[in-house]
Amino acid sequence: MAVTKVDPYTTNARGQRVLPSFSMAEHDRRFGRVQKLMGEAGLDCLIVPPADLWEIQSNSRYLTQIGGMQGAAWAIVPAAGPETAVLGSEREHKMWRANLEWPVDMRWSNNPFGPLVDRLKELGVERGRVGYAGLHTRPEGLIPFRTWEQLTALLPHVSFVEATDVLDRSRVVKGDEEVSIVQRITDANEMAIEKMIEVARPGLEESDVWIEMAAVMLRATGDYPARLALGSNDAPSNASNNMGLPILMEDGGILSQEIDARVQGYRAQCNHSILVGSKDADTYREAMDASIATFQEMVAWTRPGRTVGEFLSEFQRVAATHGGTGESITIHTNGLGFDRPRVGPGALVKDADWQIEAGWTFTIKTHVKNSRSGRTALVGEPITVSENGARRLGHRELRPVVTG
Repeated sequence: MAVTKVDPYTTNARGQRVLPSFSMAEHDRRFGRVQKLMGEAGLDCLIVPPADLWEIQSNSRYLTQIGGMQGAAWAIVPAAGPETAVLGSEREHKMWRANLEWPVDMRWSNNPFGPLVDRLKELGVERGRVGYAGLHTRPEGLIPFRTWEQLTALLPHVSFVEATDVLDRSRVVKGDEEVSIVQRITDANEMAIEKMIEVARPGLEESDVWIEMAAVMLRATGDYPARLALGSNDAPSNASNNMGLPILMEDGGILSQEIDARVQGYRAQCNHSILVGSKDADTYREAMDASIATFQEMVAWTRPGRTVGEFLSEFQRVAATHGGTGESITIHTNGLGFDRPRVGPGALVKDADWQIEAGWTFTIKTHVKNSRSGRTALVGEPITVSENGARRLGHRELRPVVTG
């Protein structure tokens, strides 16, 4: 299997090895889109709170690049002009300032609420319309109740409106630099697939494979995997719930998985069902061949202007032509987490009217259940969409793999 080595760091203009940062060109592309959508929503300003680890930081990190184990930052985005990030400690401020090209206006306080209110007053939005994000992420939102009480008390004439959709609509279109991050993640995922194929054998536990794969992903990215779930013995791909479990893998069991490395906070998923051992190889190959053929046809079908609903209908039609039924999540978003749309057919349909655009970058996951044997195999990896159609970001050969 051909894989590409991944380097989790970059070299700056002074020749120093540093954490990677998006460029000012990507900044301008990103905020041009955000502020355009803010204008369409009639917003004078947008605020996004910091949050706990990983995916729930996604909107704040999209606007500030700040997040991960050490926490996120408040993001304040005016309708025009530069954004502001407010961090919770001098130590965090010093570290991020040394590594990021933007945001230029980066402030800190042991009580970030004060600088948040100060910045809103500087922007003159005391009687304006201010959007906030977070209700799509958690039903109760991300702004703590006590903070909300103080904010509305100090700014009683502000019209606060829920505006997560502005960021959802912005984030779905990836710039070239974001696509290159997803490419690096895909490369790391494929390194983990290569290791899985090397070590998975009957008699080993899932945990043995999980540890080997996680080590490869950590070395490749310098960060913890966003997701590494295994399902052996024909179990669903997410059966281990992101953990390495002491489940004995049997001869003839299909091992499926959800593999998401993390780079700059971004995640993207790859999947490649394999047969552990050699028993019942014919039914595995039949199911896997159908999933691969369906995946390839869906990549060829995807292009700007077609809708999410049309994609899901086509997926079910194509799967049927290959002797199976298409099910589960089929469009699996790539990005900072909780990106939309993340959908599948049937009850999983959401955002059906969203039109695919150039810049959409997402994983196509084809779960196809074979109608004759009842076995299900899975293949998936990120694709990116241009004006001319879609292309794979993976480099591995898509083929059935029998380890015995």
